[in-house]
Amino acid sequence: MVLLKKNLVSVVKSTLKFKKIASIVAAILLTATLLGLIAIESPQVVRGSDENNKTKPNLIFKPESHKAVVLGDKKPEIVPGESLAQKEAREKAEAEAKIKAQTLIAAKSRSVVSRERRIYNDPTSFDGIYTAAGNAFGVDPMLLKAIHYVETGCSGSTTRSSHMGATGPMQFLPSTFARHGVDGNGDGFKDIHNVEDAIFSAANYLRACGYPNIQRALWGYNPSQSYYNKVIGVARSFGMII
Repeated sequence: MVLLKKNLVSVVKSTLKFKKIASIVAAILLTATLLGLIAIESPQVVRGSDENNKTKPNLIFKPESHKAVVLGDKKPEIVPGESLAQKEAREKAEAEAKIKAQTLIAAKSRSVVSRERRIYNDPTSFDGIYTAAGNAFGVDPMLLKAIHYVETGCSGSTTRSSHMGATGPMQFLPSTFARHGVDGNGDGFKDIHNVEDAIFSAANYLRACGYPNIQRALWGYNPSQSYYNKVIGVARSFGMII
């Protein structure tokens, strides 16, 4: 067969056009494979219709292999080394702790307010309180009355405080009252400023300090010889026999 110049030019153009199309198809297949849209299995031998037993690659399209993920405007703030589940658990625990702390603060505030607004209805005579507290703790009522007289002149409920920080009708240090305070009037509070609570607490403290050894008990209340002498003198004037 004789190829004319015109025919040769036509063949060359057709060949170049085929190569260009083949290159485009190859590029598309490569891109799809890299994106996971097409899986290429190992070649298998096709028998029967293909008399030359040529091998053909199996191309499997997987359009479902990639799914779009939509992210919100706010990206999750994750501490390095902390998973999203751990972050959520941490935030929940912090929120619960915050609510608990606020509840405790509110309860404490209510307690303080109730104490500050409390109105004391003191009796005109404290002799019944001295007797009740003395019987409860086995302390001579006249000794309690003498201490009350020396400390605050037998005052009723008061917030009066000394330069040493002692306060209330029986002049307790808050730290001492915290350990030995008694709810003398049964209102549910151990109030250092309430006269009944203070007298009952004094009887309890004298007992803890060594009563019926009066000298040891008074020395525990106030370690001063002059204080001891003064209280004993007042107690005797009230009729206490020592």
